[in-house]
Amino acid sequence: MTGRGLALSVSVSFLFFATGCMEPSVRYKRDENGNMHMIVPRNWDYRSHYHAPKDRLTKIAESYLGTRYKSGGMSRQGFDCSGFVCVVFRELNKAALPRMPRSSKDLWNLGETVSEADARPGDLVFFRGGFFGGINHVGIFMGDKSFIHASKSSGVMYDNLDEEYYQKHFAGIRRIF
Repeated sequence: MTGRGLALSVSVSFLFFATGCMEPSVRYKRDENGNMHMIVPRNWDYRSHYHAPKDRLTKIAESYLGTRYKSGGMSRQGFDCSGFVCVVFRELNKAALPRMPRSSKDLWNLGETVSEADARPGDLVFFRGGFFGGINHVGIFMGDKSFIHASKSSGVMYDNLDEEYYQKHFAGIRRIF
C-alpha cells in the first residue's frame, strides 16, 4: 500500500470509529413463540451505547401533538399516557419493541433508573399521583427537562420537569433499552 493509500485507509477507519460505525451491532431474533430477543456481542453493554435517534423520535412523537386524550386510547383518535408511549416506541423501533407493557405502572418496572442529569431523549419519565401515590403517568423525555406526553387536559403536548406540578409528582426517569 502506498503512503497515500495508507493515509486514506487510516482516515476512513478513524471516521468510522469516531462516528460509532465500528461499535458491535445489535441484532434481534424471534423465538418459536414469536417473542423478540435482543442479541448483543459478548461483553458489550448495549444500554450505554444504544440511544433513541432524537431526530426520528421527535418527528414521530410530534406527529401526534394535539391528539386528544382518550382513556385506553392508542390511535390518532385519542391516547392515554401509556398508549402514547407504546405507539411512539413501536413506530420508532418495531423489531425491538413488538410488545410493551400497556400501563405506566408496568412500564415503570422496565429497564433501569437514571438520574435527570444522565437522562437522554427516549428515556421515560414517571409521575406518582392518585389516592395511594402509585405510578400513574408516563411521558417521553426529549432533553433539556422537556418531555412529551398525553395529558388528560390537553392531549399530546410538551411539558417541562421544572413546572411545579411535575416536580411535586415526579417519581423518576427510566431507560428501557
